[in-house]
Amino acid sequence: MSSTGSPTDRPSRPRAEQGVPRRRGGGSVSSMIISMALIIGAVLVIVLLVPRPNTIEQPAVDVANAAEGATSRLDFVPPVPVGLDGWTPTAAVVNRSTNDVVTWHVNYRTDSGEYLALDVARGATAGWERALSAGGGPDGEQQIDGQTWERLYQADRGRSTLVREADGLTVLVSGETGYPVLAELVQATERAWSEQGRTWG
Repeated sequence: MSSTGSPTDRPSRPRAEQGVPRRRGGGSVSSMIISMALIIGAVLVIVLLVPRPNTIEQPAVDVANAAEGATSRLDFVPPVPVGLDGWTPTAAVVNRSTNDVVTWHVNYRTDSGEYLALDVARGATAGWERALSAGGGPDGEQQIDGQTWERLYQADRGRSTLVREADGLTVLVSGETGYPVLAELVQATERAWSEQGRTWG
């Protein structure tokens, strides 16, 4: 009698080995998901920690250079305010403003982030003044270095204005700030003319 066992005597393989396919890559997929989660988390942390400015600050302009180029277009000396430490000039141009009035216009950003404007023109009109003061109404007077300046105030925008006219030349400073800050710009403007041997324009 043969000692060879019949097929039924052979040990059967587990069902997992009998045609049931093995799963491959299960571990690598879960690892990839974890890695992606870690990367995303790291990016979010960096984004949250890196400071971002609330506004884009304009670079400083060269007011003196702009004034030199503007001289031929104006019948007065365009002032270059001096002594405004920490203030940044953001614009200095000659434009034709309301009623076609040729105007020397300079914008400043103060060291506390407030924006002010200086406008100087000969032959300014009531419409010009009204436009640049945003329709501000009379708000009394202010003495600055012995001179009387008219104060205007626009309540909806909180915009203050100081304006003075002498010898046909009008200087107007305005901004959404208080009169003391505007007075600093007035004094810086008068100081510029004084250093050139002029009292007004």
